[in-house]
Amino acid sequence: MAKPSSSRRPTGVVLLGGELAVPGAVKALVRRHRPLLCADGGARHAKRLSLAPDYIVGDMDSLPKPLPRWPRAVYWCDFDEQRSDFDKVLDFALDIGLSRVYVAGVMGGGLDHALVNLAVIASRGAELEIILVDRGTASLLGPGNYRLDYAKNQRFSLLALPPGARVSLSGALYPLKKKNLLPGSRGLGNEARGPVALAVHSGRVWLMKGG
Repeated sequence: MAKPSSSRRPTGVVLLGGELAVPGAVKALVRRHRPLLCADGGARHAKRLSLAPDYIVGDMDSLPKPLPRWPRAVYWCDFDEQRSDFDKVLDFALDIGLSRVYVAGVMGGGLDHALVNLAVIASRGAELEIILVDRGTASLLGPGNYRLDYAKNQRFSLLALPPGARVSLSGALYPLKKKNLLPGSRGLGNEARGPVALAVHSGRVWLMKGG
């Protein structure tokens, strides 16, 4: 995971309604990080995993039936049809003071939903640190210096968002020094060789860590 030099940050977990590739990893995250926020249909995952949400946000059209008894859950209804439930739950996360969220269930559930979710992350990443959880993790990083707590030989990739990014990378099999990464260009399949440091000089990159 990428860690800027900062103190402990208020962190939560968000469940969306897409595929949960690694349910056990999601349960482990919820044990370490609270609150648990479900974007409407994400509550169905919570039910299947025997997790009790702290907040359920959205238009409430995809809740599990029958609805479990979650006596401490807060239901926050938002019927704005111009925004996705993911967008709504990120607003709510900011309102309750979170600065980092782990998000599961982004992919699956239809290609249109997956693309919308990725677009939401691209547009909201400056306000909130969003870490995707699937078969591995992915973080969208803007300009700054980051320390990557990776074990030796840990595989990871850097993918630039349009129009591109300028980055430096040390402690890796393929180091970079103020190199320009274009969308779809080199950055795939790197490996940690020691303490890994990443500097994003301009642009934004997806940092993906393999599972």
